[in-house]
Amino acid sequence: MIRIFKLIIQAVFIGYLIIFSVSNVETVTFKPFMNIATYNIPLFLLVIITLFVGIVIGALAVWGESLALKSRIKKLNKEIKANQQEIERLQKLTIAGEPVKQETAAAVEEVSNTETPAETTQNDIKDALR
Repeated sequence: MIRIFKLIIQAVFIGYLIIFSVSNVETVTFKPFMNIATYNIPLFLLVIITLFVGIVIGALAVWGESLALKSRIKKLNKEIKANQQEIERLQKLTIAGEPVKQETAAAVEEVSNTETPAETTQNDIKDALR
């Protein structure tokens, strides 16, 4: 069914292209390089060439984006694999009877409230300047 639909769309497109080409045979002057070179070509040929160039530029843009996405996928897959290996390692530790250390919320808060030596020195300097 989809194949027949594609064939119908292609036939309509080719038919339109033939009708367009036959009805636009007038010659136009094409100056791609600002009067350095001029070409007298049929209008339908100019339109078809322009359409083809646009398709090629669009395909290159999509291709470049897909390469970037593929490299990102590879990077994320490596990260997933590393995380899975870490999970397996931690599971083996707990299975072997060695409990994994879990810090309590109070211990984490205590560590975050303590001043580092650099902060202590900065506070001493501020007090001395006052």
